[in-house]
Amino acid sequence: MRKILYLFLFSIVCFSQKKVGQPLIDSLLVELPKMKEDSLKVKLLINLASIYQKIDPKKGLKTSSNALVLSKKINWKDGIALTYLAFAANHMKLSEYDKALNYHKASLKSSNKRKIVFKNYNGLGNYYYNKSDFPNSLKNYNIALKIIEEIKDTKEEACILSNIGTVYDKTSDLKKAIQFYEKSYQIAKKYNYLDVAVGSLGNLGNAYGGLFDFDKAIFYQKECINVSKKIGSTSDEAIALSALGLIYCDKKEFEKGLKYSFESLKQNQKLNNENDISINYSIIGYIYHEKSRIIKNLSKQKICQNKAIEYYKKGIIVKLKTGNKVDIIYDYQAVSELNKLIGNYKASLESHEQYVIYKDSVFNSENKETIKNLEDKREIELRDKEIKINKLSLEAKEKQKWYLFGGLGLLTIIGGLLFYQSRKRKQVNSKLEVLNQTLDQANQTKTRFFNILNHDLRGPVANLIDFLQIQKDSPELLDEATKKRIQDTTLSSAENLLSSMEDILLWSKGQMANFKPQPKQIEVSKLFDDTKKVFSGYLKIKFEYQNPDNLEVFTDENYLKTIIRNLTSNAINVLAEYVTSSSVEKQIIWKAYKNNNGIFLSITDNGPGATQDQFKALYDDTEVVGIKSGLGLHLIRDLAKAIDCEITVDSKVGSGTTFILKLNK
Repeated sequence: MRKILYLFLFSIVCFSQKKVGQPLIDSLLVELPKMKEDSLKVKLLINLASIYQKIDPKKGLKTSSNALVLSKKINWKDGIALTYLAFAANHMKLSEYDKALNYHKASLKSSNKRKIVFKNYNGLGNYYYNKSDFPNSLKNYNIALKIIEEIKDTKEEACILSNIGTVYDKTSDLKKAIQFYEKSYQIAKKYNYLDVAVGSLGNLGNAYGGLFDFDKAIFYQKECINVSKKIGSTSDEAIALSALGLIYCDKKEFEKGLKYSFESLKQNQKLNNENDISINYSIIGYIYHEKSRIIKNLSKQKICQNKAIEYYKKGIIVKLKTGNKVDIIYDYQAVSELNKLIGNYKASLESHEQYVIYKDSVFNSENKETIKNLEDKREIELRDKEIKINKLSLEAKEKQKWYLFGGLGLLTIIGGLLFYQSRKRKQVNSKLEVLNQTLDQANQTKTRFFNILNHDLRGPVANLIDFLQIQKDSPELLDEATKKRIQDTTLSSAENLLSSMEDILLWSKGQMANFKPQPKQIEVSKLFDDTKKVFSGYLKIKFEYQNPDNLEVFTDENYLKTIIRNLTSNAINVLAEYVTSSSVEKQIIWKAYKNNNGIFLSITDNGPGATQDQFKALYDDTEVVGIKSGLGLHLIRDLAKAIDCEITVDSKVGSGTTFILKLNK
């Protein structure tokens, strides 16, 4: 019985206003006559009706009627739907559940606005809750929760979470109920929704009372009373007072329990809230009943037992009026037990019979079967009409099926075309990306090529200019033999320059379409002969070419020629600046040899040598400088990479330098 009474005490409805209770009503009533007959006035009337629901539901119904008349007058459909919601809430407070259900149905038909739909599903959850149909109650609450989460209205979310908690509370899953109450209270606390916090606090107090955690139960109920007074909600305050009475009863502090219960009864009588009044009577009867169990004095015990019977019967009378069959069962059960204890067996039997009757009417499977039979009878009456409707429906579905197949076929074709188009676009984009990369590489190679041209042509032209400058400025310094020798050397150098230019121009012509290496079989002896011609004018340096095996290499001739010429030119420039003793002859040696690892070409000079850091550009792509004199080593490096040629260098300060080119066989 104690557990059932805790479940009677809950708070469901939420409001959305800054002022609450009578102060808000007074302020709204002042504004009402000043307003035009438009949607704003309808909203104000609906707001008033919602507030009256907590204080005076009958005035709430009257205000709802005024709102409905004005909504229809201005033809505002959403206003009509909201007014129906106000009717439903006030009828629910008056325990007129069937009327509340009809207004919810009417509201859903009037508007499909998400917020209004949410309020209706929340109201339907309340309706099924009061009818003890908890699966349907939870189903409607969950629909409402999903809608409000999409809308992101935190206040309404807090309300619906509390309502879901009451379902688990009623079905004895108190721990799960507390989880939902806590979520609701935390949202209400965070956003200062005092009117929502009232319900959450009261529900938490009831749940902890059901778990016999009386300290927490009392704390939450007293917090609920404080907030209720702050917002002027007499109804919520009455519920919290009644809950406190039940908690103190369980603590065996019966006088305190009766004190709070009678305070609650007094407030509910002022509100004329019959449903809550019936709960007050049951709780007062329960407190007297429990008190009688611990009294040893038989006469005092009998007084308490008679008091308990008196209030249980008062509760039964009100419940019969409101149609609350579920709760009335436990009142009859308690009255039967008490009459048996005081020896009034006839009255005990009568109460027990009523207990059995109401229990069977609510829980008996035969009664459920009777309801099912009534539903079947209605189905039989509609059968003929349904058969005709189903026949037409089947024909329509058959047509829809073919339309669907046609539509699916069309979608398949469109999807295939889109897929084909997407695939072709990807292929084209892939080709364009490859072409862009190739173009970028070609541009880089061409840039390097023109740098090489500049270097290869500069040396021979410089020699020619030097000779002409001497002949012009100091002809007396040249005897006939020297003059003839220099002329022959200059002529040979110019011819070699022309040959080099022809080679380079021929190469550039072949490369303009595609700057890529074009490998072929080349005799190393021809490469050495070309080098002899290009550098024949440098008489102060001894050149030596060693190729004992008459080797051949498979590579791009012009790339390799350019690398050989530039390494030779770099060596010449180093030696030209290097001062040696008169007994040491400046020399450059080219060698060609092979072993199991491949074919090698090396150039060695007996110059001053250098540190390894000065050759860093040969190995590090981020370096773009060379040794102090000569062509940048980064260009030689890039040309060697293009023909898959590895370059290594061995140089020691004071001992000369050797570059080694490794080529594939």
